[in-house]
Amino acid sequence: MKVFTLRFRQFIVVALLLTVIFRYVLNLSIGEESLSMVILCAFIYFCMMFICGWYFGKKDATENGFYDIGFRYHAATYVICVGISYVAYYVGLNTESLWPMTITALSWGIGLLVHLILFLIEQRKTIKGYAKDEIFD
Repeated sequence: MKVFTLRFRQFIVVALLLTVIFRYVLNLSIGEESLSMVILCAFIYFCMMFICGWYFGKKDATENGFYDIGFRYHAATYVICVGISYVAYYVGLNTESLWPMTITALSWGIGLLVHLILFLIEQRKTIKGYAKDEIFD
């Protein structure tokens, strides 16, 4: 199974752009101390990332025909979001403190670990990434 497919690479580029824009707007909102803007910014970012993951994931599954329950997309989103947050902090472009970022990364990491376990369980039901019931029908 090819891991870095065309649609997955496209998702990574879009996720990078959305995350950089999100961090910039979030930092402005935190600097202005506008809680409503922080919540709105986070909600819009969540929706856009979910739609992008859904769109590219569906296209990827249709074009390449493998079954991975979205773990690659979840892992890529985690690395991108957490990575950009820490880079922004250490470069000095962040108004958010290190402790909340670390708590967010750890809790999201626990969710990613649960997703990995579910992914591994589902992989046992497939042959080289293809669902067994699709192969033997």
